[in-house]
Amino acid sequence: MTDFTTAARPYANAVYDLASQSNTLDSWGDALANLANVINEAQVAEMLGNPDLGKQQKGELVTQVMGDNLNEQQQNLVKLMAENGRLSLMSGVLEQFEVARAKAENKIEAEVVSAFELSAEQTSELVNTLKNKLGCDVTLTTTIDESLIGGVVIKAGDTIIDASMKSQLATLALSLAR
Repeated sequence: MTDFTTAARPYANAVYDLASQSNTLDSWGDALANLANVINEAQVAEMLGNPDLGKQQKGELVTQVMGDNLNEQQQNLVKLMAENGRLSLMSGVLEQFEVARAKAENKIEAEVVSAFELSAEQTSELVNTLKNKLGCDVTLTTTIDESLIGGVVIKAGDTIIDASMKSQLATLALSLAR
């Protein structure tokens, strides 16, 4: 687990708890997405990286750029993260918020990287297998990476299944080197 994810998780969990209690998950999700986009925008990111700008000023900058798109609680999140020098974590907060939301809704997004395009039947079978293994609804996205040579790599939450030929060949090479 990366430090980025670890640092973002407490903010995301606090926001998720607040949003679920107040039944504002959608507005918080939208606000976090907008904040992440604004903070990652090149000009804003450059300004936020300016060491001459104080932490409070950085928070004010972000809230000014967002204008009326943030409610008071969302502005408080920006101020808190700015005071702690954590505005750069906003994308991670969004990601972890969505993970918590999906978990509460008993859903998970899984990514399958394959050496070749999967057929509809293979995709359906994979979704059903993951659904049974993980015990929740699975939304599957697929990408192709020919460097895998064959097989697939599946990422679903904290679970990674590497059944690629590339990985198997690397393991074989390592065992032969011993």
